[in-house]
Amino acid sequence: MQKIYWLLALLLLGGGARAQAPVLRSLSLTLDTTQYQLGEHMVTVADEPRLYFYYHQDDQAAELRLVPALPGGRAPRLLPSADYVLQDSLVAGAGGEYRGTLRFRNLTGTPFVRLVFVQPVPLPDSAGRPAPKAVMHQQVVSLLPLTRTTLDVRVLDNELFVGEEKVIEISSNNIANVRASNEWTKGQDIDYRLAREQGGLRLHLVPNALGTHPLVLKTQAERPRLDAAGRLTYQLPPLRLDFVVKASRLRFLTAERKTVDYDEEGRSRGIEFVLDDGHSFELHRTYRIEAQQEPGGALVAELFTRSYLSNDRVLCQLRTYNTHRQADGYLYIKDGDAAKFITNFDITPRARIAAVSVLHRGGDWTNSTTISPGETVDVRLEGESLLKARYHFEGVLVVPSDSSTRSEKAVIYRLQVPLGIVRRRVAIYDGSNATDFSLTVKEAQKPHPLNFVQVNYGDGPHPATQLNGPVLYDQTIKDVVLSFNYNAIDQPPNLFGRQYLTMDVRVLDDKGNLIDQQRLDNLVVCPGESSPRSAYYQGSECQVGNVSLNALLSRKTYDLDAWYR
Repeated sequence: MQKIYWLLALLLLGGGARAQAPVLRSLSLTLDTTQYQLGEHMVTVADEPRLYFYYHQDDQAAELRLVPALPGGRAPRLLPSADYVLQDSLVAGAGGEYRGTLRFRNLTGTPFVRLVFVQPVPLPDSAGRPAPKAVMHQQVVSLLPLTRTTLDVRVLDNELFVGEEKVIEISSNNIANVRASNEWTKGQDIDYRLAREQGGLRLHLVPNALGTHPLVLKTQAERPRLDAAGRLTYQLPPLRLDFVVKASRLRFLTAERKTVDYDEEGRSRGIEFVLDDGHSFELHRTYRIEAQQEPGGALVAELFTRSYLSNDRVLCQLRTYNTHRQADGYLYIKDGDAAKFITNFDITPRARIAAVSVLHRGGDWTNSTTISPGETVDVRLEGESLLKARYHFEGVLVVPSDSSTRSEKAVIYRLQVPLGIVRRRVAIYDGSNATDFSLTVKEAQKPHPLNFVQVNYGDGPHPATQLNGPVLYDQTIKDVVLSFNYNAIDQPPNLFGRQYLTMDVRVLDDKGNLIDQQRLDNLVVCPGESSPRSAYYQGSECQVGNVSLNALLSRKTYDLDAWYR
C-alpha cells in the first residue's frame, strides 16, 4: 500500500496550562530611602509569602527595580491594575536590571495588592533552537502594605457628669487606618465608643461612677504593622485619658433598655419600659420626654408610670413619637414643662435590609447574590438601623474582615462558602428570624485550560494544549478520538465546574479546497469523582465516553487522500 502522509491541524479555542519557571531573579521596592527586597522582607499571611513595605501616604510612589530570571530575553511586563499606576515604563539599566516608578492608589483601603509580571519565552524546536513562537510566563508578587498609625487627643476640660455624654475629637496621622467599631463598651466606670463622623474620629464618653477614673482607649488598625518581635499586629498603641466624674445636676435615671424600636406598635400601644425610681414619680401619671430642657420642645415620647418594682425601679409604659440617638444629647423627663430627670436611650427604626450586593475576589460589587462553593466573598447589606441587628448566614462561615464599613446604613460581612455545602439557598437571619433576603448557591462555572482534553490521531493521546500547530503523520489516520480527563478539571480549592466546549472540524484537500465541515456544539464535560462537587455536576447532558471525528464526518479520515488536512 502506498505510504500516505497526513497533515493534521486540530483547532481548539482556549488557553493551556504549563509549569512555569520564575520570571524574576530579584525585585525590590524603594519608598523614601528604604529598600524592600523580595525574599528578604517577607511575611507569611494565610500561607502566602508577601513582600512587605511601610508607607505613610495612600498614594505613595515607589521605585521598582527588577532583574529577569532569563537574561538576554525580552523585557518583563507589569500588567496594569486598579491598585497602582506604572508612571514610567520599565527602563533597562546596567547588569540586566530594569527600573520604573509605581504610584499606588488607596493603600489603606486595598487589602490585596499584587504585582503580576509576564514575559514571553521562546519555545525550542526539536533541535533545541529557539522557535518563532513563544510561551508567556507569569509570576505574581504579593505585597503587604504596612503603616505606623498614632492617636492623639487634647482634653481641655477633664470633668464629666454622670449620665451625660461628652464627645472628644481624636487626631491621628492616618485617620483612614483607624478601625472605629462604633459600639459602646458596657459596665465600665466610663463607657465609650469610637466613631467615624464628619470626616474625623470622635470619642463618645458616658460616665457611670463618681470619682477620678482613667480611660485606656484600645483600638485596631485597618493596615497592620510589625511589632518588636517581627510579628504582624493590628493593635494600635493604647491612649490613656484621666477624667473627674461628678454628679449630674439633674438626676440621671438609667433605662433598662438602651435601644427602643420606633414603629407603629410603639406609637399606638407602647412597650413596657423600666427606669430607675426617681423617688418623686407619681404612679398612673403621664410624663413628657423631650430632647431639650427648656419648655416648648418637640415630643419624643410619653412615659406612663404603672408600678414600683422591688429593685428600686419603676415599671412604665413608653410610647414613642420621634426618633432619637444618644449622641444627639440627653432626654428630659418632664412634668408639664418642668424638667424633673434626665435619661438617654436610642429610639431608632427597626433593623431593615433594603439591598444586598456581593463582591467576588478580583471583581466589582454586583447586585447578583449568586455565590459558589469554595469561594470567599464580601456581602454588603444596606438598609437602616443595621447595627441593632444580629445578622448571620445559614450554612456559611463568617470570617474576620479588615473592612471599615460598619454603620447604621451599611455593613459588610466576609463569607467563606464551604466546598461541601448542600444548600442551594443561604438564608440571612436576624437572630432567629429569617429576613426577606438570601444568597443563591450556584456551582462554579469558569473555563479551564484545555489540558483535560486528550487528542488521539494514531500514536496515543496528547493533551490539546500541546497541539499548538500542524502535526505531520505518515500513516493512515484511522480516526481522531477526543477523550477527557474528568478528574483534572476541579483541583480543590480551585473549582471550575462543568466545561462547555464547541468544536469546529474542517477537512481540506491538498489544494486547500473545503471537503467537509462539521460543528459540535454544547459538548458538556463534567468534573469526575475526585471533585468534592461531583454529585452536583452529574446529569444526562454530561459527556460519557470518547468523541470520534469519524462519527461526525461524511467522509471518513481513512478514506482521505494524501496531504489532506
